[in-house]
Amino acid sequence: MPMTHYIDPTPEQFQAIMALGLKGPIQMLNLIRFKKNVVYPSGERTTGAEAYQAYSQKTGPLFADVGGKIVWKGDFQTTLIGPASERWDIAFIAEYPTLKAFGTMIQNPDYQKAVAHRKAAVETSRLICLTKAKKGKGF
Repeated sequence: MPMTHYIDPTPEQFQAIMALGLKGPIQMLNLIRFKKNVVYPSGERTTGAEAYQAYSQKTGPLFADVGGKIVWKGDFQTTLIGPASERWDIAFIAEYPTLKAFGTMIQNPDYQKAVAHRKAAVETSRLICLTKAKKGKGF
């Protein structure tokens, strides 16, 4: 079964999430698999993990400036239910105070420059938008 590479949201996906008009905090579940080796257009060579670290260093202050914070980070162990090919190098949940704050960060020109490192680093990923569920019985 061929693997589909998901790196960035399409313009339609970005417009659709922004149109939700969600109020209050949102959480973004990030599941990321790195490329083993990266070659930038300049010819510079590195690993996917190192390229992602460059992305993180450049975007971390922008993330903090909009009120973002990492609320959970974990190390992938194995897939219990789902395709065995879906292994992840990094998994975390980023929280934003609002959907608008997320959009502001993504559209920041400095973020747009830095995202080149993410594009270079990532083989495939999933970005899943969540909001806190109302408390109740059960799961």
